[in-house]
Amino acid sequence: MKKRYIFDLDGTLMRGGFSGTTDQYLLDRLGEDVRPVLGNMKEYLGRYERYYRRYTDEDLSRFLSLSTNLSFTPEMIREWDELVTAVPNTLEEGVFETLETLKERDKDLVVLTNWFTESQRKRLENEGLLPYFSAVYGGDISTKPHKEAYWIASGEFAPDECVFIGDNVDFDYIGPKSCGFDSILYDKNDVHHKSIVKVKRLNEITKMYER
Repeated sequence: MKKRYIFDLDGTLMRGGFSGTTDQYLLDRLGEDVRPVLGNMKEYLGRYERYYRRYTDEDLSRFLSLSTNLSFTPEMIREWDELVTAVPNTLEEGVFETLETLKERDKDLVVLTNWFTESQRKRLENEGLLPYFSAVYGGDISTKPHKEAYWIASGEFAPDECVFIGDNVDFDYIGPKSCGFDSILYDKNDVHHKSIVKVKRLNEITKMYER
């Protein structure tokens, strides 16, 4: 029986519209020299997450500076993080229905996300989702796809009592599976191979596993 459901945040529970705000902030701080790299920022962050086991202002600013040949500072990372909490989010379809059903079944729900914990908690709070979750594990604790992130998020529950749900094949599906956990890919556009355990709508996970 599954007792703990471990959710990814961005692309799974909600989508943040902060890229435009972030781009403008970086343009204001770094000038036109940053424009050529703005479209690659998600790729840079993904690369950071693969090589660094946790987020820190110092490590991220150093990594981005070396990757872009621009001068990122720890202060800029902190200001960037604050911007994230102020931008409206779009909830994925069926989020409240799904979480409510699982809570009614006495499931323990947590979030495992690759960004700073407190700002992610604030985003969940802004959208009315935070009360559903007993814990939020951010990238400043441990980043996916490193194994310790999955083990930390499982808490005191055994692997067969947990299931991971997310939209990234490598970080949310293959990563936890490599550690012996069940995982479900949230694939709303149905683009991944049928051999993958996946759902197109979040509420489909409430029909999986025994209650």
